[in-house]
Amino acid sequence: MSRKAASVGTKKRFLKTKQGKVVVIVLAVIVVILGVVVGGTGYYLSKINHTNLDNFGLASGLPSDEVDSNIDSNIPVDNNPDAMQWGTGDIVSDPNIQNILLIGSDTRGDEKYGRSDTMMVLSLNKSTKQIKTVSFLRDLYVKINGLKDNRINAAYSYGGPKLLIDTLQSNFRFKIDNYVRVDFNSFKKLINMVGGVQITLTEKEANEINNHPGTYFTNGDTQRVKAGLNTLNGAGALAYSRIRHIDSDFGRTQRQRNVMTSLMKSLKGSSVGTLMGIANEVLPNVQTDLSNMQIMDFALNGNSYMSNVGGQLTIPGDGLYKSERIRGMSVLVPDVEKNKAAVWKFLYNK
Repeated sequence: MSRKAASVGTKKRFLKTKQGKVVVIVLAVIVVILGVVVGGTGYYLSKINHTNLDNFGLASGLPSDEVDSNIDSNIPVDNNPDAMQWGTGDIVSDPNIQNILLIGSDTRGDEKYGRSDTMMVLSLNKSTKQIKTVSFLRDLYVKINGLKDNRINAAYSYGGPKLLIDTLQSNFRFKIDNYVRVDFNSFKKLINMVGGVQITLTEKEANEINNHPGTYFTNGDTQRVKAGLNTLNGAGALAYSRIRHIDSDFGRTQRQRNVMTSLMKSLKGSSVGTLMGIANEVLPNVQTDLSNMQIMDFALNGNSYMSNVGGQLTIPGDGLYKSERIRGMSVLVPDVEKNKAAVWKFLYNK
């Protein structure tokens, strides 16, 4: 199980990669929404849920589907689940660099926080107006403060953005300044408002969705799909993005990129009225500790950042982890020090 690391070379070289295109697409969607926010000033800004990190306490338990029931005999069993160590050294920071953790979450039933299916650090260099991103796969097995070692998204399930940020900082030793969380329910509404997304499904993907509706659909939502080209509604697109048992977390993130690519194509033809409607639907589901002034500053400088993309890094890096099975979970056990060094070099040239 491996994946080529994204290029961290020149902007031109980076934009030729699939990863580079996806970063630009994600940022374009953010800037579109923030552009509407600036146009509506206080009206739209007031819809955002501003919540400081200190307001997040611990939840009582993990979602029931955190444990993978599909046993793969080719994955070795680690009988020492408490063997992880924190990263070493001081937590690195730079006054000119602002690191914002973007969280895509999903809440079901009585869960307090849900799961952080998407975790990406958006790194803004205020002096150069350059932007970089660091993505963390949800199956990363790490040390979590005050709890057993676990998948990194368990940190969010137990303690929301605060515990997730503490976990990232403690393991990889770099400063995270702020967070932005978006609930996947707003993701479904957005896709429905633009008329769906065009996605080509493999036979395995179509069968997985059709044969396990209880796993991939909630609140009575459903969509039958077929192998080949489909127009996925919001529920279908979210189901497609959640698929993971047929391959790996790397396949899952590729499907998420496919949805974002198609979504951007749908957004291009949207009217101003549709974009305003999207802002009304999406922004109430956005939670952040960024101030209104910080949000507006990003919106006003968004085009400058987007034209100066510095690259993307995925953690764990290629060859810097082991695939293992711990307490019934298929996980990616990183070499913490080597992955920490990769983050430091990528963000701070250290």
